[in-house]
Amino acid sequence: MPRHPLAAIVVLALCLIAAALLWWRPPAIAGWQDRALDMLVRLDAPPENQAVSVIDIPRTDDTGVAWSRAASARLAARLAESQPQVIGWDVVFAGNCEASAENFALAASFSRAPNVLGVLLSVSGTSLPGAPAAMGMTQDAATHLWAAPGAESPCAGFLSDSVTLTSLSLPGDAEARVRLGPVAVRIGDSAVPSLPLELARRALGVSAPVIARTEDGLRLMMGALSVPLDDLASLRLRPRDAAERAARTLDAAAILSGEAIVAEGQILIVGSSVPQRGGLRPTSAGPLYPSVQIAADLTTDLLADAVPWRPGNAAVIEAGALTLAGGILALALPGLAPLWGAALTLGLGAVLSGGAVAAYLLDGRLYDPMLPALAVVAAATVALIAQAALTARAERALRQRMGQILPPVVVSRLAERPNLLRLSGERREITAFFTDLEGFTAATRSRDPEELIAALDRYFDTVCAVILRHGGMVDKIVGDAVHALFNAPLDQPGHVDHALEAAQEIIRETDSLREVLQFGRTRIGIESGEAVLGDVGTASRIDYTAHGACVNLAARLEQAGKTLGPAVVIGPGAAALSRASLRPLGRHEMRGFGPLDLFTLGDG
Repeated sequence: MPRHPLAAIVVLALCLIAAALLWWRPPAIAGWQDRALDMLVRLDAPPENQAVSVIDIPRTDDTGVAWSRAASARLAARLAESQPQVIGWDVVFAGNCEASAENFALAASFSRAPNVLGVLLSVSGTSLPGAPAAMGMTQDAATHLWAAPGAESPCAGFLSDSVTLTSLSLPGDAEARVRLGPVAVRIGDSAVPSLPLELARRALGVSAPVIARTEDGLRLMMGALSVPLDDLASLRLRPRDAAERAARTLDAAAILSGEAIVAEGQILIVGSSVPQRGGLRPTSAGPLYPSVQIAADLTTDLLADAVPWRPGNAAVIEAGALTLAGGILALALPGLAPLWGAALTLGLGAVLSGGAVAAYLLDGRLYDPMLPALAVVAAATVALIAQAALTARAERALRQRMGQILPPVVVSRLAERPNLLRLSGERREITAFFTDLEGFTAATRSRDPEELIAALDRYFDTVCAVILRHGGMVDKIVGDAVHALFNAPLDQPGHVDHALEAAQEIIRETDSLREVLQFGRTRIGIESGEAVLGDVGTASRIDYTAHGACVNLAARLEQAGKTLGPAVVIGPGAAALSRASLRPLGRHEMRGFGPLDLFTLGDG
């Protein structure tokens, strides 16, 4: 076949394939698109709102003792004195609800000003202790909300006429990053607004926001605001840089001591950036972004009516634009010299990328500025070389991209049979894998925050890369710990031995980094057994959570390394399934499990 007709056929075929992938959005494509959209939302300066302030709760109060509920009561009273528009708490005041002086003081402080208390979605939680904040919703819109049967809620005694309940839940995506914040959730039969939505509502003095489906998709209507939403009824997070976050943040202990003054009439959002309080979430801006700052970002964008949004038909428009560009190239390439063909290709790529940028700058619409343009350039370039080379390179590129998100074995199987990935609950045998850093708490006190975060970045990169290389799945990062699963979400023969090999490599690699990163040793707990896995989110959110005795035991085995000595402690279930040579540690009492035979790696 002549060169030009072959190039035309190949470029059109490749553009059609790429368009289908953009429309279908498998995990690898969705991950790359999210990274491109992360860059897109940083093209213009985010809105500022001098009335939004973050109150950061430190480890200790103004007297130097550990922060307590009594300190929160004093803080709430001090904040109420500034006559704020509203105070939002990125804290769940659950548990210890018995009558006590500190609880009475906290309830009294909440009643002195408009306060918003948070709840968290839970598959095993109870119903809400009171009515959530008011909001309206059409029936077709309600089906799009992230939902759970119950919630972890604040004590009922803290509720009053001045206090409303909102959701603090922030789902992670397939990379465990928070890129979207639900505008509302469903708990049982109740629709519960998110913290940013309720803060904006009370600041604007609107009786109730409404979420409804219109001709151009879901919309949030609140007073004069009409905010477009994506198909998941979510708000796109636009993270601020460190300087912007610092400018709007006050230290809670300094407020109590009188060293910091809260301006009157503010929208105050109270939370903590201390790693041990569990409020740090991975975002596009870094792995340790405080959730209270996420709430401030979303609240500011809502009040400014400047929330970036991805239309429901975005995938169709991206696929259509790529198909049109492929058709133009297929018609033009047979009659053009290679140089002019390359110029036309680059021009079409610039139009696709520039169109996405223009749409965002015009009204905040988010279209992929990278993959359609790259697809046109790559298809035309490879088509002019050879069809066989193009096919091989396209497949390798796709697998490499997917391999950054999922283990290679999972990539291969999902590429052949994508319906294997089930998000509904299932019961399966897994190997739970828990890591932790010794001496991390001491490091947070003595080291510069930027230096600590950089060291954690490198540490997590090392640990997660090893887990993926051995076929594991990184479930979540909590503080300085990594939770991983083997034999999930797909079957992984020999998963126990893969986990043990990963543990051995992690110990070896992190030991070699200890002097550079100035961290203690890594402890690992491993146990195998049957567990229930499921995803509370939606089909476009892969956020596995495992429940089972083996998961709980693996966490306790990691802690047992403190007293037993070995860096890796292996439970009896994993030892029974492993073909590796293991060294017995003897029989030890494990809280909640009784005496168990424990093991470590054969090389000690």
